[in-house]
Amino acid sequence: MREIKDRLEKGVAALARLELRRQDTRTPQWGSETEHLIIDYELRQLESDILNDPGALESQLVRVRRKRPEQQ
Repeated sequence: MREIKDRLEKGVAALARLELRRQDTRTPQWGSETEHLIIDYELRQLESDILNDPGALESQLVRVRRKRPEQQ
């Protein structure tokens, strides 16, 4: 759990630095791709962490089967 907390804190710090840079440059879109990459990565990691060790969330999880692109 500590690893997750540390990883999320680093992600939040990176997003905060991006926001400061946006304010400094007065460019609202500055770093938006990086922001999306960080958020997407963290959400995928959280999903993986929860699925690997659901703990108290186990009774509330519903697995969704996704079709692979070649099966559609």
